[in-house]
Amino acid sequence: MWRRFAIVAVVTLLCLDDAAALEQPNGAQIPSEMGCDSGNPTGLPAVFACQCLTPGVCNIGGVCTSPTDCPDGMTGTCETTLRHVFNDNTCIPSEMIGLDPSADASVTPETFQPTCALTFTVVSRGTAIFGDAFGWYNVTGAKPDLDDLHVMLDCNDAPGAQAVLDLRSEPDYLGGEVGFFIVTPERGGACANGNCCASIDRAAAGDGFVYFSERGYNPDAAGPDSFIHLVIYDSAITEQKFYFAWEDIFGGSNNDFTDLVTSVSGVECPGGGQSCDTGVPGVCSFGVSACRGNQIECDQLYDAGAELCDALDNDCDGTVDEAATCPDADEVCHNGQCVPNCEIVHEFDCPTSTICDAETGRCFDPDCVDVECPADEVCRGGECVTPCDGLACPVGQTCRFGDCVDPCKDIACGAGDVCREGVCFPGCTECSGVQCTDGLFCAVDTGDCIDPSCADGCPVGTYCEAGECLDACDGAVCPTGKSCVDGECTDGSGGGGDDDDGDDDGDDDGGCGCARATPMEPAEALLVLFVLLPWRRRKIR
Repeated sequence: MWRRFAIVAVVTLLCLDDAAALEQPNGAQIPSEMGCDSGNPTGLPAVFACQCLTPGVCNIGGVCTSPTDCPDGMTGTCETTLRHVFNDNTCIPSEMIGLDPSADASVTPETFQPTCALTFTVVSRGTAIFGDAFGWYNVTGAKPDLDDLHVMLDCNDAPGAQAVLDLRSEPDYLGGEVGFFIVTPERGGACANGNCCASIDRAAAGDGFVYFSERGYNPDAAGPDSFIHLVIYDSAITEQKFYFAWEDIFGGSNNDFTDLVTSVSGVECPGGGQSCDTGVPGVCSFGVSACRGNQIECDQLYDAGAELCDALDNDCDGTVDEAATCPDADEVCHNGQCVPNCEIVHEFDCPTSTICDAETGRCFDPDCVDVECPADEVCRGGECVTPCDGLACPVGQTCRFGDCVDPCKDIACGAGDVCREGVCFPGCTECSGVQCTDGLFCAVDTGDCIDPSCADGCPVGTYCEAGECLDACDGAVCPTGKSCVDGECTDGSGGGGDDDDGDDDGDDDGGCGCARATPMEPAEALLVLFVLLPWRRRKIR
């Protein structure tokens, strides 16, 4: 069963934002510094100090009574911790740990990929007089129409109010990325027509404005001189959660960004959740990228385990299936499968032009006895060749060790997981699982991504593309002696297979069709597959 492990590699796949503090066009640093109200700190640091895993607590330390007696402020696991030093301002703490509203402020990402059911939360409304509303829209590459603005938190929702939306069952969701917005009731710095409750209908009538996470669509946008209405924060304590802190006055205001603070969990930034290579051999190389601050990191999916006969490098030492054993004493590991031992099972005949090696129990080409080939080549007829050269497996099969196979054929994954290249991964129904992009939709019954353009599915041996069921064998070139039938390269026999050079490097008589000049190791094949089928997931830190 799959599981997540600690970060083993950091990959700068996407620069989300500069580390420098944000500024408004007039040079004002944002957000503004903390203030004081009735003896309590104000501003975003104070807001985030009360965003904790345990509700109702805040990490704000008391005043120091002596140089050696300063409360640490730690009452729970919170986004930010504020604490005093001796002789500082008794209202405004001097030290800040964790999420830093100035250093961690960003105007990106502007769009997000849903990963599971979204939870919208009102975090704070500060001291703003305007009753803003917050919601989501489909990202289409153009400014959203008003009828594609979907309010989730209205003007009357108080701090702590939540709304949950599963976009997989939402008819208004078009698939792909989403953006977020606020709608305000403001005109000229006051409530339009004396009504401080925002709505889409009122904004459409001119009583208010709409500001977007894609800031180029804002009503006061002016290119590089545009006022910043939104700063975005990646949660430091909760996976797949972002905070949205807004300024809601046209043309700018006091820059404290507490007019409306909301959070959305169940989303990932673009660039996160993609396949990545941890830099470790074998199955340990399989990773999924995760957004953290200004970097994207590669999360390892598996650690090293016992070597199995499955065409995977399970112990992550760079060699596939070495010393792998089979449960049946009459079988040997060959090409990632347990096959009859040709020395013990005498009714098993080796393929033509090969003989049985009594020592290994495998079939081999006698012309290859003294031939040594490079790691990416195999011996056939006494010469070193690339096993997949010039051949192409049908859609749904993969080249492994000189043959076209379905690596998931005999794999039984757990509930909610899906098989990719013989390895089980969390499916699209799980928050940390594969996310469906490029027009694919999540099949809630299987956790797999499907093409909805073929509503009735496709027959065996075909696959769906742009509403058509296409023959998986079209263009396939199978290994010698095999033909493509119902999407599989098959010879119709139940034989075990041969190993032409007498070792256990996994080559097969006749070669394989992979549409590659050199054979792919299973780990490499899986990463290539992920490029075609993006994944979404994130972290906790």
